[in-house]
Amino acid sequence: MKITDILDNIDVKSSYIPEYLHRRLILSLCHDSRLASPTCAFFCKLGALTDGHAHAKHAYSNGARIFVAERPLDLPDDAAVIITSGSAEALAKLSVMFYGAPAEKMRIIGITGTKGKTTIALSAYYISLASGMKVGYIGTNGIYYNGKVFETANTTPDVLELQKALREMLDDGVQTVFIEVSSQALWQRRVYGIKFDTCVFTNLYEDHIGGYEHPTFDHYRNCKKLLFSDFCANNIIVNADSPHAEYMLEGVTGKNIFTISAKGNTDCSLYAKNIMRLKNGIKPGISFECLKGNGNSLDINEKSDVFMAVPGLYSAENGLIIIAICLLLGIKPDTVLGKLSTLCVPGRFETVTLKSRPNSLFVIDYAHNGASLKAVLESLREYEPRRIICLFGSVGGRTFGRRRELGEVAQRLADIIIITSDNPNNEDPQKVINDIRDAMEDTDKPVYMIPDRQEAIEKAVEIAEDGDFILLAGKGHETYQLISGRRVPFSERKILEKADIIFSK
Repeated sequence: MKITDILDNIDVKSSYIPEYLHRRLILSLCHDSRLASPTCAFFCKLGALTDGHAHAKHAYSNGARIFVAERPLDLPDDAAVIITSGSAEALAKLSVMFYGAPAEKMRIIGITGTKGKTTIALSAYYISLASGMKVGYIGTNGIYYNGKVFETANTTPDVLELQKALREMLDDGVQTVFIEVSSQALWQRRVYGIKFDTCVFTNLYEDHIGGYEHPTFDHYRNCKKLLFSDFCANNIIVNADSPHAEYMLEGVTGKNIFTISAKGNTDCSLYAKNIMRLKNGIKPGISFECLKGNGNSLDINEKSDVFMAVPGLYSAENGLIIIAICLLLGIKPDTVLGKLSTLCVPGRFETVTLKSRPNSLFVIDYAHNGASLKAVLESLREYEPRRIICLFGSVGGRTFGRRRELGEVAQRLADIIIITSDNPNNEDPQKVINDIRDAMEDTDKPVYMIPDRQEAIEKAVEIAEDGDFILLAGKGHETYQLISGRRVPFSERKILEKADIIFSK
């Protein structure tokens, strides 16, 4: 790429370009000044917490000489400065161009919604893999393809990282990719230039509102809708049980629209009946009948029996969506249903049993807001445990509203509450814990406030008794805690295993 490629492909308001830079090859695009080099083009991008313009001098000191910005920069005369109306949009366009628009040569499935994105995307990935397909996954749990696993900082990586990952997947023979598409990704144009084959809507609840996230619920909802209105997917799958399903489909025409319902809506493409609770020993699960409805048809028997090792109505919703995705990919129904019955997605209702507490069930789950915590606790309550012990915290730097919801839900649905740290980052963990506790009413239920999450988990193991369900909520698949801007290694499963040894003595 050369500087003329930048000038020809973005909205340029003004530019200053030294003659010698017209001949320079651009070998990378960059918006992190720490990664800047003499052969990069540096984009001064406005982020939720940072302004790339403030880091232009640092990028210059690292060798960068070509800058794309939204306002003039105070740099020496040997630096090129291209002023554009939106540096994030410019980076998105050029990222697609730089990596050769890899998404156009693959089948891309995008999943959005407040809950269920990871479970659905990873389940469909594993089922597709088992059927012999060359597939990739990009989302909360990282980037997976061909036995490779990479961490990501966000549910949906920034546009540059995303296009790079897709290019590497394509070069490695991947044909189909499942992407979790967050509302932030749609707002910040991280998925710009991706031609989706299938777009999926799971559900929508109040979350990610306030602070440096969405200013209002309407803004959050409108960002979600962009996946269905702006990306011209061939297929759209929608959970018709959500009160926001109709809004997501509003104005969408000329597409193959498939709907699912776990509440028995026969006008849907697939619907569930006779959802039943099951137990394998102490471990809970569900079974249900998957039936063809009156909506757009999918290639499956009129009625199929489904088993999932995860409880709750939301699991039936997820299961129906997973089935619909896989059928659209041409996977045989028997393969889909057989694999679905054995799947366990890391950090999504991941069950653990300990030798020291053989009759207690420990559950690791990513539930980190009021809606998701409520769904998991209500599902656990249906299996009539002796007690539910709920251990949770809340992320630092987020709104008080989320903390209030978490506290209220835990107080209503748990028998014993342990409030601890999640990812406090730059906020005092004790303050976050106090905010949660202050949102709760006075209660006779035991409430422990333990800032050190390892100590909190050890306390949960210590007090667990036969027949108890112990929910470790908020961290899920994560193998770190975010503390003061650093990722500190942290694995709940490993801590449980160590605690098991302690309490076995």
